[in-house]
Amino acid sequence: FANYLFNIGEHNFTAMLGTSFSANRVAYARSGGKGLNADLPTYAYPDYLSASASSLVYKGDDLETTKFSYFGRLSYDYKNIYMLQLTMRADAADLSILPTAQRWGYFPAVSAGWTVSNENWFPKDTAISSLKVRASWGQNGSIAGLSNFAYANAIKSSGGYSFVPNAGNYTTSSLPSSTGNQNLKWETSEQTDLGLDFSLFNSRLTFGMDYFIKKTKDLIVSGTKPTLTVGNTVSPVNAGNVENKGFEFDLGWKDNIGDLRYSISANLATLSNKVTYLDPSIPRLSGASYNSKTITAFEVGYPVWYFRGYQIDHIDPATGNPLYVAADGTLKETVSTNDMTMIGSAIPDFTYGVTLNLGYKDFDLVVFGQGSQGNDIFSALVKTDRPQANRLQTYYKNAWTEQNPNAQFARIGYQNPNYWQSSAQIFDGSYFKIKQIQLGYTLPKNLLKKTFMSSLRVYMSLDDFFLFTKYPGMDPEASSGTTSALGIDMGSYPSSKKMVFGLNLSF
Repeated sequence: FANYLFNIGEHNFTAMLGTSFSANRVAYARSGGKGLNADLPTYAYPDYLSASASSLVYKGDDLETTKFSYFGRLSYDYKNIYMLQLTMRADAADLSILPTAQRWGYFPAVSAGWTVSNENWFPKDTAISSLKVRASWGQNGSIAGLSNFAYANAIKSSGGYSFVPNAGNYTTSSLPSSTGNQNLKWETSEQTDLGLDFSLFNSRLTFGMDYFIKKTKDLIVSGTKPTLTVGNTVSPVNAGNVENKGFEFDLGWKDNIGDLRYSISANLATLSNKVTYLDPSIPRLSGASYNSKTITAFEVGYPVWYFRGYQIDHIDPATGNPLYVAADGTLKETVSTNDMTMIGSAIPDFTYGVTLNLGYKDFDLVVFGQGSQGNDIFSALVKTDRPQANRLQTYYKNAWTEQNPNAQFARIGYQNPNYWQSSAQIFDGSYFKIKQIQLGYTLPKNLLKKTFMSSLRVYMSLDDFFLFTKYPGMDPEASSGTTSALGIDMGSYPSSKKMVFGLNLSF
């Protein structure tokens, strides 16, 4: 890449042009055989197979993928008052990823800023130390998860076939191994952001706010099956759009009182998520499974990978059986798949964090906490095929009995499998966790004059020690999978509490 800086009077410009190329090659060979000379670790190699060994298989391949890009940026600044930046990327995917006609993706971006407080007319004797407004728009591309010519209509050998009337003749034939999709292209994320930053009282108080709208278009979807399918594997398609929008806030205060230094900062982010489009041939995408039942779905008008199941209205006080809400709004003890609906979402209404810094002479203290609010967790600890396995205690403590007819959960022994795909499995995953409390002490420099050290700090830290939540499982922060399994607790190991002692040295 190359940079070129120039100015016209007080107008400053920076231009950059570049290109990049990368290649990744993987070569491997694999062998295996059944029948070792001795059942010992030192004999666990093909050289030590017995003479009568069977199932000896050699496999190997040489895979190479490449990426190629052009990119450029033009930045403009006038007296640190007006700022503008234009960016353009052109990325080419390897032909094993996208077809020739669709391999290039073009992704522009633009951002602008106005530092109002640097204007000559801005009053200098007010409490406002700085004021800036920002705006940006840009696109990014993704082809994550694509490989091995998934778009191609490949042909594979199907083995031997015998055709009538020549039943005695053995004939080799071939068939399509995938449907193919020559229109497969880059997935594009487009984000618009409006921001405001200001500080007050000689920058002791700072505040930042952003409003963003992020739209993911041409979402790459795998595993769909149209009405008529030719071939064994269905190629990926660009089939959906998703919209995320929300606010982000940052607030901070720092000051000192004599030898006491302190600062506190907090942040909060809201999020509204919704699927806005799905190809008409795909009414709904199925996601993660539990107890051989699909529990997450991707559907227009809903959050991505929401929990789909049966909604329980209440537990029948007379029988201890749950009463489900049917599609027509009535309450029933027996329901079908037509009665399934959204029972929760793993996406929080907002997330937040707080950081406190204190310093007194040579001592320092940091306390950091974070949390989320409004997210649901699907407890997938109950396995219907393993009735003796561990499960949440709350299903027993709050189960229906004759002495507790208005219980939260069904009677112990209730076996309808729909119950384990219902709102009975949904819990509030909101939490606040103090991630770190660290106390440190820095030795005075006059004590280090006769040593080889220029500074020495010792500290003790408590990490992930304090958790505040109503979730009855182990750890709501650890109970989150990825993509289609977001928010499903399958018994993830909780975050470990750690007590750390350490020192920082410099010479």
